[in-house]
Amino acid sequence: MNRISTLLIAVALPVAFAAPAIAQEGNTLGTVVNGNTTTTFKAADTRDIDTQKLKTWSAFAAGHPKVASEFAHNSALINDDAYAKKHPQLGAFFAAHPDIREAMTAHPGNYVAIPPRPGE
Repeated sequence: MNRISTLLIAVALPVAFAAPAIAQEGNTLGTVVNGNTTTTFKAADTRDIDTQKLKTWSAFAAGHPKVASEFAHNSALINDDAYAKKHPQLGAFFAAHPDIREAMTAHPGNYVAIPPRPGE
């Protein structure tokens, strides 16, 4: 009986941890139809996001909501040196964290998002 219990635990435990990830992978959040184009929105896969970089950026963005909002509406500003000169704190942040700037350039959607409007 002891071997059967151990075997059941050995099989059930990995399945219990994998099930939420598998279930989220195909989770459709909604669809938008525009003419003959259908856009399907699915839950993000967060396994590839460096959470430390995201936390560091989020802390800066919380203290500089105007910059965060402008990035959300125009992610090309991430590499705009003239924009960084207008916001010296941003220039200093990117100078201290060039890896975050590179990550934001490669995957801006992981770092910037348009905040929901009231009531959304």
